Amino acid sequence: MSSNVLKVAVVSDLHFANADNVPNSDNHSWLTFNADGSFNNSFWENLLSKIKADHVRADVLVCPGDITTNAEPAALAFAWEKLNLLAAELGCKILATATGNHDVTSRLTELENPIRDLDKDGSLVEHLKLLSPNYPLVNLVESDEEKAHNQRVHYFGSNFLVHDENDKYRLIILNSCGSHTSAQADYERGFVSESTRVWLDEHLNKIKSKQNKKLGILVCHHHPILHSDHNLGTYDFMSGGSLLLDMLNKYGNWIIIHGHKHHAKLTYHTSGSKKSVVFAAGTLAAHKKSLGTHFANQFYIMNVELDKQKGTPQGTLDVYSWQANSWSLSKRTSDGIYTGVGFGDVGCLEDLAEKIANSLPPLGKAEWQNIVDQHDCMKYCVPQDLKYLESHLRERYIDIIKSADSEIEFLERSKGE
Repeated sequence: MSSNVLKVAVVSDLHFANADNVPNSDNHSWLTFNADGSFNNSFWENLLSKIKADHVRADVLVCPGDITTNAEPAALAFAWEKLNLLAAELGCKILATATGNHDVTSRLTELENPIRDLDKDGSLVEHLKLLSPNYPLVNLVESDEEKAHNQRVHYFGSNFLVHDENDKYRLIILNSCGSHTSAQADYERGFVSESTRVWLDEHLNKIKSKQNKKLGILVCHHHPILHSDHNLGTYDFMSGGSLLLDMLNKYGNWIIIHGHKHHAKLTYHTSGSKKSVVFAAGTLAAHKKSLGTHFANQFYIMNVELDKQKGTPQGTLDVYSWQANSWSLSKRTSDGIYTGVGFGDVGCLEDLAEKIANSLPPLGKAEWQNIVDQHDCMKYCVPQDLKYLESHLRERYIDIIKSADSEIEFLERSKGE
């Protein structure tokens, strides 16, 4: 891997919940807290301890939204404080947070008194506007209150914010909840309006540079491409998402990071022969009681290789999963996203399978890590690539052997060959 690596930490769908104001909050989130600021478990403390013990560091902390549950104001402020502390613990220079549907007050509630309640502020994002430090982007190294305020105003006015102060990458935060209203079902809506897309197109056209091609990273809450795995539904994708991604492809190579589905997935959006990386981050803290067997609580470090300026962005993932009562670096394929997967140009998988088969000894086993070291492109396979590769290897009488904990251990020539 290149030494010129951008480390992007990703935590999504934290769903901090105030035990006093969210009924049955323990079933919603591991990050349930009490009026005195104490948590109901060791989840958060263990996360910080793991980061410190493993010396986990990052340049940027990205959160694709839903930092709280049902936009409860006290929990929103508490969550924002903790997210900033997490960024500092990771040594990040930038914290970038997109707005999730649980972060805006678009869930319809009945008025206690239709007349007296007219005095209440009906803005769906007022609590977000009042957060300190300024939401949605925090520069933890160079604090400039006027610039931060102007960025906040731009974000809530245009539903996007462009951070373009780094020579190596360009960061966009998109508000896919910007068109929410208090209509009964609107809290499910993911949307990028025509005005937002046009204004962003114009902005990127002005700042593009033929001489300095930067990696692009876009952070949003809703999925811009279909994500209906495990019967998660198709109704809540980001309307206009494909048009947005096609537009971005005019301005370099992109990594899209989103949340919302709670289910982790790493794939691509293709436009002709060009591919953008689309990373659906799994939930950090939505409770297992509200999820299911296909979900894992995870946080991620994306190791993005900045020297690769042409073609599909390239990098690997370090994946930490909450396992029983502690955080650990996970290589479990059953988690969906796991340490050992990545993204990038890997070429023809059938050719790769043939090369691997030819490199194996006639008898015995070959350690999986040794195979990866011999065929460098394997570290850039998304999970689906590895599934296809496994199928091609079986055609050549090669089996991928996994541990009882679903970690890939070695390759072995089939006894039926």
